[in-house]
Amino acid sequence: MRRGILATREELTALRDKISRKPFAAIYNTLHNRCGLILESSPISEGKWRSMWEQGSGGAALLSARTTQGRILDLLIAHHVEPNPAFRDRAIEELMNLVSWTTWVDPCHGDLEADLCTAEAATAAVIALDWLWEDLSQADRLRVLQALRKKAIIPYRQALAKRAWWSTCYHHWNAVVNSGCGLACLALSDEDPGAEEAYKLARKGLNNFFAALGVEGGWDEGIGHWGYAMRYILLLGEATSRLLDDQKILHRRGMDSTGKFPVYFTPNGRAASFGDSPTVPLYGTFYLLVKHFGAREVLWWLDTYAFHHDVSTAGWSAAGLALLFRPADSAVVTDVQMEPVKVFNEIGWAATADRWPRPKLYAAAKATDLSANNSRRNMNSIQIQLDGEMILRDLDVHEHAANLPSEFHQVQARAHNTVVVANRDHRIDAQGSIIEAQSGKNFRWIACDAHTACGENVRFIRHAIMIVDPKDQTGKMLIVLDELANPVGERIDLYWHTHGRLQMKANRKSGIIAGRGTDLHLALASTVKTKVSTESHDLNHNQTDNVICVTADKATKAMFATVFAPNKIAGKVAFARHSRTGSVILKADSTILHFKHRKDRLHLDKITEEQ
Repeated sequence: MRRGILATREELTALRDKISRKPFAAIYNTLHNRCGLILESSPISEGKWRSMWEQGSGGAALLSARTTQGRILDLLIAHHVEPNPAFRDRAIEELMNLVSWTTWVDPCHGDLEADLCTAEAATAAVIALDWLWEDLSQADRLRVLQALRKKAIIPYRQALAKRAWWSTCYHHWNAVVNSGCGLACLALSDEDPGAEEAYKLARKGLNNFFAALGVEGGWDEGIGHWGYAMRYILLLGEATSRLLDDQKILHRRGMDSTGKFPVYFTPNGRAASFGDSPTVPLYGTFYLLVKHFGAREVLWWLDTYAFHHDVSTAGWSAAGLALLFRPADSAVVTDVQMEPVKVFNEIGWAATADRWPRPKLYAAAKATDLSANNSRRNMNSIQIQLDGEMILRDLDVHEHAANLPSEFHQVQARAHNTVVVANRDHRIDAQGSIIEAQSGKNFRWIACDAHTACGENVRFIRHAIMIVDPKDQTGKMLIVLDELANPVGERIDLYWHTHGRLQMKANRKSGIIAGRGTDLHLALASTVKTKVSTESHDLNHNQTDNVICVTADKATKAMFATVFAPNKIAGKVAFARHSRTGSVILKADSTILHFKHRKDRLHLDKITEEQ
């Protein structure tokens, strides 16, 4: 077996030289606290996850394999830094429990030979064997090697021979299964021809993933699934670099830039993703992006947000791998330069903020291919964060109550901050795009084209314009201007969703969204007659989805303006049209936006302030 997959025992022991320095002292404190909690908790066993599965807990084996992996890695890293037989012995117990499982395939995926659980378990077992080799008896080493072959490598090869669906797709399953199983195959490839062949197949299988990872490094499944996929890609890339002196995985297209993607969509450490797993992937593994590419934004992001929360006994290793992978010579970064408007054109996502890296006012927009894996019917959707709180957000599928009654959620697009025409859902074959992205001393501007999402003949362009104070760049307001054109003349519904409380004025043209710690003022205007209504829907986790709906009947052409601001909006929001040129003027508070028509849509010409 090849040794030193991610680190040799000597390299692990050398980590003790780091822990007296910033930020390693805080990272190690987090790690040590977690290991102490692990000792107080019960070990993971097959009996436990099977009981959870029988009680209806989906993914019970997968989550157990993940937790086993995280515990083993963290316990062993902590043990090598400051020898503690209790940490080592508990890691051995968790390993031998994992090896004794009758299968490394989650019951949810019982029709597969290998799945995500297989990858998580194989990675756990092979790294544990490497780091515990001298501590295990010959019989225990053989038990682990046998389990790796029978429960990971052979089933993985069988799955590839049958062209398992994950082997031909592009998304996170491809990356995780090929990388996790490939890591085990690589470690055993020096003495097992079958493992060597499987490793080569794993490398070939990853081509589908890398074909979808564009040069910008964005990922259309969202930041949660990006984190899952990239974590395993980086672990395999590090292993191949160390064991074979092969850096090809690490230098595939997009790897040098992909670290920026989660940074732009986790403002103030909060998720602003459009996929179905909107978690903030603050995994220690991502320090490898700093090690190999000098990713300053990732260094700041992880140092700032990764280790300032309560520890738990579940999940992957974060602090342990951070201690291992964070470059010792990288100073703590307190500020980074980021783009006022950042667009990932290949996936149709955009983010803008008043002042990075800790924005007061932030917005994210999506105009993309709705057939992407885990995509929702949310073309031209917008999310808004104010003072670190997500006020308008894209609902996560896991938030939806299992018994959602309503006809309301029968049309998926209604669950998002977007427009629905004639009660039709957004077309799954629609391919939107970000068509403008500009910034100046007093504004940020993103324009999104929904193309055919609302209907074959419907034109839906959304402009998100952030007005900022030119002196200190503080966000003053976000103006969302929607252009709709439809020769048929059908009903138009515009939706805004929040967990905050709605406090609408009697005329329903303005009001306040009251969040937990901040208030967002809003005002509405349109060029056609509208009706404004509000409603609420219960979600999972004791949350409520409070909805503002703006409805126009049988409109062929319409413009809607929604102004969101941290402070009260003075006066009415109003449209005007220049009689000679046909240009459009929108007044919001003291700010006046001037638009010209260009190529059948509005183009922001200038911004002036009322004197």
